[in-house]
Amino acid sequence: MKTPAHLRPSFFIIGANKCGTSSLYWYLLMNPAVLPCAEKEPNYFGQHSPAYIARHIADYFALFPTVDDRGPLTFDWHASDDPGTSAVTTTVVVERQPGRRYITGEATASTFHDVSPALLREHLPAVKLIVLVRDPVERAYSHHRMYRRFCDDGWEPGFPVGAFEHDIRAELAKHERGERTEYLGPGLYAELLQRWTSVYGEAQLKVLVTEDLSDPRRGQHVMRELEDYLDLPPHDYGDNLTRRFNRATPAEIPAAERALLADFYRPDNDRLRELLGRDLEWS
Repeated sequence: MKTPAHLRPSFFIIGANKCGTSSLYWYLLMNPAVLPCAEKEPNYFGQHSPAYIARHIADYFALFPTVDDRGPLTFDWHASDDPGTSAVTTTVVVERQPGRRYITGEATASTFHDVSPALLREHLPAVKLIVLVRDPVERAYSHHRMYRRFCDDGWEPGFPVGAFEHDIRAELAKHERGERTEYLGPGLYAELLQRWTSVYGEAQLKVLVTEDLSDPRRGQHVMRELEDYLDLPPHDYGDNLTRRFNRATPAEIPAAERALLADFYRPDNDRLRELLGRDLEWS
């Protein structure tokens, strides 16, 4: 029996963690010309070795819809839009219309800081990358709170998770020693963007600011930009842009740690403003 041909991903939301990638992926899927990956966040390039990926890349492509219309599609949506509620996996059914032009893509937020750009380009040379950036101080705090919830739910991330005040100071010391950090590293956006653009070029990387999506009017403008970038037909996203997924209940960052992080990120934020050519409403 002939193996069916699958659409190649046209877009890939590569990050950053805790910047609204789940919400953005959902918004894109509201466009009738976008079909889902079987999993929102397969993390194929982050969990396998380059040798394994080279041998089994067909398994990755099989996660995407077939070129030929084979009826409705299903995908696993692992997210919650209730603040403070643990994500649950639900199966979503998407109808497919015969004769329509479709694109597809995925959203694995850890790709931005965990995956080599050269590895991704080896297998997805033409994909259009999307990066969401958020106030890195808020992002680091949100990331730590996520791991804290994981631990409270009985899942061990593989490293100790204690009080934010202790853990973030320990990470600042690790960064000084040139070691990997879980919470600080993903927020060094300018540094990471330069790695990706050096491999893919600027034309294949679209940077969006999370705070722009918090306002429905600005959110509509962001979606117009994405439609132009991905060559999608215009669509009215309506109230869908007010939905937020995988949110935590509000909490204040301790003042001393906020000041420490603001000082840490200031040089990279300044470089990011130059790269984007815009001001950022960050501390």
